[in-house]
Amino acid sequence: MRSFLVFFLFLAVAFPLKAQDRILLMNGQTISAKVIGQSTLEVRYALIKNNRVKERAEPTENVFSVTDSMGVEKVWYFYDTLFGNDYTVQQMRHYMAGEQDARKSKLFVVPMIGGFVAGAGLVIGLDMEIMALLIPPIYGGAMALPRVHVRRGSITNPLMDGDNYYAYGYARAGRNKRILRGLLSSAVGVVAGYAVNQLVIKPNQELQP
Repeated sequence: MRSFLVFFLFLAVAFPLKAQDRILLMNGQTISAKVIGQSTLEVRYALIKNNRVKERAEPTENVFSVTDSMGVEKVWYFYDTLFGNDYTVQQMRHYMAGEQDARKSKLFVVPMIGGFVAGAGLVIGLDMEIMALLIPPIYGGAMALPRVHVRRGSITNPLMDGDNYYAYGYARAGRNKRILRGLLSSAVGVVAGYAVNQLVIKPNQELQP
């Protein structure tokens, strides 16, 4: 059995493009790898990095489906409200399509610009130091409040336009993306503002008579 597995992995290394399977996770993200085992507990797969085969595993509860290199799909997700699976298989497909499009969308630039301006502006304007550490979490938390609307320019499949479950997935992933970008950009703004204060403004003030 072990020799067969070694031979199987060798084929995955020798023919990576022909042997790629697709693991679709419940968060809408995908993993392209060679699946070497599936069960109700986990999905095991092999990745090729730096010409070496690395075996990984993903809990089956985090996996929506596995599609092999021949296009045959095995769906692990199932509808059961007792397990918290409130959507049908088709509804979950639409939900994850919304998550995927929201992650790929480039329309979340405004929160980044706003975060940087808020971080840098408050630190410079109020000469903040330790208290400036509160700006990123406050700004990031504020980014969770505005409603996320589906932008037609980011819809990959036109059939999803107007679909409620697609919109739910889009809103959830979009809100998370907006919060993360708000946190990062405001943190960068705080650092930039502090640098301007310490390296430009305060030295010039000390030089003034």
